[in-house]
This record gives sequence, structure tokens and C-alpha cells, in this order.
Amino acid sequence: MTRPKLSVICGLPGAGKTTRAIKIATATGAVRLCPDEWLVAMGISLVDYTIRFRLQDHMVHHAETLLRAGVSVIVEFGSWSRAERETIRQIAVRTDATTELHFVDAPLPELARRVQERGGPDAKSLLEDVLLKFPEKFEQPSADETRLYDVYFGPNDCVFEKS
Repeated sequence: MTRPKLSVICGLPGAGKTTRAIKIATATGAVRLCPDEWLVAMGISLVDYTIRFRLQDHMVHHAETLLRAGVSVIVEFGSWSRAERETIRQIAVRTDATTELHFVDAPLPELARRVQERGGPDAKSLLEDVLLKFPEKFEQPSADETRLYDVYFGPNDCVFEKS
């Protein structure tokens, strides 16, 4: 029996987390857990952090349930801190799942362009109150952190070739 896989996608808004996660899900059949999509579907602001963080906590528990059932999972939260990524990685440790860490990134002007281009009711707040005020709060994965994962993909790594 093949072990399930936990893929953790991290990066700032506009970095390409959803694009990467969709590629992985399409290629592998893994279940994507994307709080942005759930919040939008429920009519809740992406920047309602009280609800966002509660939802993400529930998604982490759900990811553990899925992994225990043998289902591979993609967690695309942004995961700005090493501590947050480690909390997520620990569910793979508890369930004997394999792990991948995907760090996606782009220069700040490109991130800002993508967030503006995406639009929506929260674009201005995401741009001005998150991306432009706090990009330095994002902890890029260090070499010692990436070694904790079975596989690491950085911003310039091609995950899947175009067919």
C-alpha cells in the first residue's frame, strides 16, 4: 500500500500557491484544502482573520483525518512561519505520511500586480494591509527546515512538465 502524501504550499499572496496546488491535485488526485476558496464560497472576507484562522485549524484536523484514511492532501494556507509549517508537518509524522514542502515566490512588484489583477472585494486590503505592510514577516524556508521534508520544491523548481 502506498503511503499518503502531505504537500504543504507556502508563499505570500499572489505567489502562485493555488496554481501550484491545482497542478499537484490534477496530477495526483490529492485533496486540496484552500481556505480562500471556502471563505469566498461562504461570502466571508479573505481578511476576516478570526474566521480564517479557525477554518485553517479545522482544515488541519481534516487533513489528518484524510491522511489516516490513506488520502493524500495539499494544504495551501500561505503558512508564513516555520512554526505553522511545522505544526502542519507534524500531522504527517503522526499519520506516517510522506511530506513535500513547496515554496512559491515572486518579486514584490509581481506579487502586487497579481493580487490587483485577481481583484475581488479583498484585493485592496490584501495588497495594502498585508502584502505591502508585512512581506518581511514571511519566513522563507531555511535549508535546515527543508531537510525535514521528504521532498522540497523551491520557487524555480518545475513540479510538473507541460504535456
